[in-house]
Amino acid sequence: MLTIVCQVDRPPGQAIGVKEQVAMALEHIGDVRVVSVTETHPEQLRIGG
Repeated sequence: MLTIVCQVDRPPGQAIGVKEQVAMALEHIGDVRVVSVTETHPEQLRIGG
């Protein structure tokens, strides 16, 4: 089994489309199952404590 972690720079809200595209691109080399998709949003600058 091989686990691949990808970091994709796309606007927020496009995680589902990216997940599907990656899974479809890898499907021809074997059985592919998407295990986890997380979306991280940029933090705003904090001033003070």
